Amino acid sequence: MIKPSKIINLLGISALAMSALGVAHAQSGDNYNRISFSVEAKTQVDNDEMRATLTKTTEAKTAKEIAKTLNDTINNALAIAKKYPDVIATTGRHSTYPRYGSNDNISGFTGNASIQIKSQNFEQSSQLIADLQTMMALDHLSFNVSDKSQDNLKKQLTLDAAKQFQQEAATIAQVFGAKDYKIVNVQLGDNDNYYSHAIPTAMSMARNESTDIENLNLESGKATLSYNASGTIELIR
Repeated sequence: MIKPSKIINLLGISALAMSALGVAHAQSGDNYNRISFSVEAKTQVDNDEMRATLTKTTEAKTAKEIAKTLNDTINNALAIAKKYPDVIATTGRHSTYPRYGSNDNISGFTGNASIQIKSQNFEQSSQLIADLQTMMALDHLSFNVSDKSQDNLKKQLTLDAAKQFQQEAATIAQVFGAKDYKIVNVQLGDNDNYYSHAIPTAMSMARNESTDIENLNLESGKATLSYNASGTIELIR
């Protein structure tokens, strides 16, 4: 025979279980009125920053000779860069590796070192590149949207994306015959689909073509920046 106290406990457990099922059912039912969607705000802007990489490559019998040549070249390049106050010049990669001849003996060394420059003053940066090309090769040249411009535009794009999300939410509510809506969640973020405008240089042009900066097509081009808002709304019937 089951004791009365056990019967009461079992009834209590059953009541709690039924209550939990009722809550779960209610939450599941609410999800039928939820709609997820995303919107995108974007704008096209001019690339306002030039970036370039110049490299010095040399060969010698000893690693010490390589180091001296590369250090002298980089120091001279940085000294020249100081003549252009609107240009930021920094040292880049630096490597030295042996060359092997017959019988796997070291026959000499090859080394390279680079500097990277960036500026919003295209005239100064172009002139600096021309000066440095007397001692270094232009490996990379591109135009980008500067960090400052991206930060300024991000504020406006965030507002635009948020407004578009609200407008889309209101439209969805109207289309589905709802009286109103409430936002369940929303995420804001920039899209990783921005690419710089690269200019073909020594690394990508045919050997018989000149890579002097005067002979390159220095069109900065434009870029499209975008910001995304995605989330879920709940329709109010």
